[in-house]
Amino acid sequence: MSNFNKKRMRIIFISCGITVLLVTTIILLFAFRSGIEFYKSPTQLLEVKDASIRLRIGGLVMRDSIESTGVDNSFVITDGKNEVKVQFVGILPDLFAEGRGVIVRGQFKDNVFVASQVLAKHDEKYMPRELEKTLNED
Repeated sequence: MSNFNKKRMRIIFISCGITVLLVTTIILLFAFRSGIEFYKSPTQLLEVKDASIRLRIGGLVMRDSIESTGVDNSFVITDGKNEVKVQFVGILPDLFAEGRGVIVRGQFKDNVFVASQVLAKHDEKYMPRELEKTLNED
């Protein structure tokens, strides 16, 4: 095999490797693009211009802001500077309460955050109800 053929094979091999790497990177970027959700505070949410993206916002549930009629719920989340009204259809988590931390997932439409999921945050003193009941019975 001549020196010319070895160089040519090496160039072809490197070119194929770079092409495969480039195609794989593009596929991964498109796959991740649809799954990325941004986490914002109420103040940052009010600055967002694109309401079509899925977001997660976090903050504290304002006191006296919870309105619930069965599974239709609305409440206000605050970060101390700004407030955002949230609407959620579903059952709220057990840890959900006024003055407690919460993370909601959904979209911001017409100055109201329409949530598809509500996650209540807990502090380091959290203990599952089942364990708490067991300890209190002893």
